[in-house]
Amino acid sequence: MNIALLPNLTRKYAGETTADICRWLQQYGANYAALPETARLLTGIPDLGVMEFDDLISWCDAIVAVGGDGSMLMAAKKTVDYHKPLLCINAGRVAFMAGLERDELPLLKELIDGNYRLDKRMLVKCTLLRDGEPLMETECINDAVLARGRELHMSDINVECDGRLINCYHADGIIVATPTGSSAYSLSAGGPVIDPGIDAIVVTPICPQSLLSRPIVFNSNSKIEIYIDENSNNPRDLYLSCDGAESIPVRTGDRIIIEKSEKYSEFIRIKNDSFFDILNNKFASSEVTGREVTT
Repeated sequence: MNIALLPNLTRKYAGETTADICRWLQQYGANYAALPETARLLTGIPDLGVMEFDDLISWCDAIVAVGGDGSMLMAAKKTVDYHKPLLCINAGRVAFMAGLERDELPLLKELIDGNYRLDKRMLVKCTLLRDGEPLMETECINDAVLARGRELHMSDINVECDGRLINCYHADGIIVATPTGSSAYSLSAGGPVIDPGIDAIVVTPICPQSLLSRPIVFNSNSKIEIYIDENSNNPRDLYLSCDGAESIPVRTGDRIIIEKSEKYSEFIRIKNDSFFDILNNKFASSEVTGREVTT
């Protein structure tokens, strides 16, 4: 079996964890390789292959991402077009998306033997239109967030579904999340947790002024459109960020279109714990340690 290693070596334990992964993979007879910039930092690992990104992902049978949730999201976004399954190994803090923890690396044998299941996750496509032309288009595994920047003022934000106005929210912003992202920022803003086996789109207002402005779960085939209300007494520019990436200014007149993507990410699950087992264990851990849970 060929394994592509995509560690985030800025994480404190990622280098040590990746070296341990290689030792177990070697013991189980697997081939493993990494990017040149990764290999330069992982010294002393025998039989480590080195390839450029396209060659590496095309060559592998599975991808192993090492880091926290942000690292895993980045790896999933970069590799989704290659249709390769992804195993996330925690070298960060809580790491809700992790399939294995650092002390569970002997279970990599199950990966090599094919004893795992694939957890298929829905993505959404987010398009920012300016003057009717696409200014930005990307896939989101977690969420697209339209929110205020430095100004501490609420904004009037319109949300439409399939061409019909749902609400004009007087709020700090709007989160549009996938089921995967429903347990991240959307949950912190009061949104519901959605089983990732269900295809749906969650719209959650951030700190809305009205008590009646509640999160809404939409059918996954819905087309969500978000824009700044031009009739507001003081319309303000907001910022759009997808999966926590660098934000883009959104002006009055711009339109954000969010709809189900044709693409899916596939995460490798070796252990038999259910989504709700993971949810309960991770949140219990965060309550004990005071760490934030994100996906």
